[in-house]
Parts: sequence; structure tokens; C-alpha cells
Amino acid sequence: MGHAPRPAPPAAARPGGPAYDLQELAISAPILGELVRAGQVCGVPVSITALDRAARIEAAAIELHERQGGMPARDDFLRSMAPPSFEARQRGRDKAQWCAGKRPEIERVDRLLTGEAGQALLRRAEAARGSFR
Repeated sequence: MGHAPRPAPPAAARPGGPAYDLQELAISAPILGELVRAGQVCGVPVSITALDRAARIEAAAIELHERQGGMPARDDFLRSMAPPSFEARQRGRDKAQWCAGKRPEIERVDRLLTGEAGQALLRRAEAARGSFR
């Protein structure tokens, strides 16, 4: 039993189209931002290239959130990427456990951002940013 083929999405929703770029930016930027910040908190090295690309992608996302919802939306977006607050009475055990869980993700994002996929993601983020200027 086969499924009927789906109709092609409108040009704006196709990969590389403005709506797709905005949606991808809204989804990917907080993930990248959270993991870059986790690298800093956990002492996991993140390459300069990855940091630069993540910062440029994040700048586009910040502008998007500010345009869509003003300063409150921008501030909520920035807070969403912050690492958790660790309990002093845990003496670093909660932080160590959190960092151990984040390390593979941080390393994966570093590899992604330094490669061709990271360059392509940056191009799409900058294209999305250009579409709402």
C-alpha cells in the first residue's frame, strides 16, 4: 500500500527559501548557543571557527527575536541558552554530571560548525537575517 506523493512546498518553504531559513535559524541558533556556552562552563575547548560561526548565527537569531517580539523576546531567547544554576551544596557534582552529558554534544557541534555544514548553516542564517532587514 503506497502513499500519495506530497505536493512540493511553496518556494518560500523549501530549503534555501526565506521562510525555511527563518525557521531553521529559530531552531538551530538556541541549540548552538546553549552548547557553545556549555563548552565554556565545562572547560571543553571549542574552536575559534566554531565560536565565530555560532556567534554570527546567534546574532541573526537575536535580531529575528527582537523584530518578532521586541526586547522581551530577545531577552527570553538569550536566557534560554544560559547554562543551569548549579547548587553550591552539591560541591560541583551536579555540574560535573551535567558537563559529562554535554561533552559529546559540544564536541559534535564543534565539528559541525567547523565543517562545510557549519559554513552552509552560517550562509543560510545570514540570508535569513538579510530577509528581515
